[in-house]
Amino acid sequence: MSRQYSDHERQKIANEEYTKYSETESMEIINDKGEIEDIGTVRQVIENETGLKVYVVESLDRYLWYTISKSVHDIFVK
Repeated sequence: MSRQYSDHERQKIANEEYTKYSETESMEIINDKGEIEDIGTVRQVIENETGLKVYVVESLDRYLWYTISKSVHDIFVK
């Protein structure tokens, strides 16, 4: 079931970038109701030469359309 995240939940999701994940791991948060909620599955970990990491998280019920800015593209894609 797809739903909108609250600002507080989005902040918790953003904080997950400081947690170390590997591919196929599940990403979860404790939502505003105090329940553990599955956000998605880590499908790819991209790391550049400076150690900066990006996690690609797949969720079957949520879609995210994005564009990669030139600066991010220069950091991660060579």
